[in-house]
Amino acid sequence: MTNRRHFLIGTGALGILLSGRPGFAADAATAFIDDLGGRAIAVLADKALAEAEREAKFREIFLAAFDVPAIGQFVLGRYRRSATPAQIEEFNRLYTEDVVRTYSRRLSQYAGEQLRTLGSQPQDDETVVRSQIVSPKGGQPVSVDWRLTGAAGGFKIVDVVIENLSMRSAQREDYGSVISGGGMDALLAGLRKKNQAG
Repeated sequence: MTNRRHFLIGTGALGILLSGRPGFAADAATAFIDDLGGRAIAVLADKALAEAEREAKFREIFLAAFDVPAIGQFVLGRYRRSATPAQIEEFNRLYTEDVVRTYSRRLSQYAGEQLRTLGSQPQDDETVVRSQIVSPKGGQPVSVDWRLTGAAGGFKIVDVVIENLSMRSAQREDYGSVISGGGMDALLAGLRKKNQAG
């Protein structure tokens, strides 16, 4: 994976939710993304929260908005079929912990970027909300697509595509490389080590 892909997906996928000014919520899916941004920035702006409290609140927001089990199933891909039930259970737990901790902490790196939503459209069995990240320093806006499943009142995010780079596809590529080299146990060991390091 390139450094650019790591940067875009690693720091952008959630940090851009911290929008100081909402876009145009012309439909339920777009309104869902705008509302998510508003709730995230409210947590960040609460200076009375300790780091652990802030991370716990981000965790709650993240788990409510993202379909982590579905994303985890996708990133394992074909390797899921050969994994044991115990391995799948441990992966789901470790993956959720890793994703939530990683992105909840990166939310704190918000530096004034704004999310401008541009509306949504159906695509296969998902809804895609199109948006742009606008930096306070100027420059070219970054395009971001939020892929949702469900309907109004029950939307879940299953992917974030930044400048045509898919978060779930990038993770699938990375995890597949680890599994092909050392098996499912190698992936689990890596996730355990990462989570223990904090």
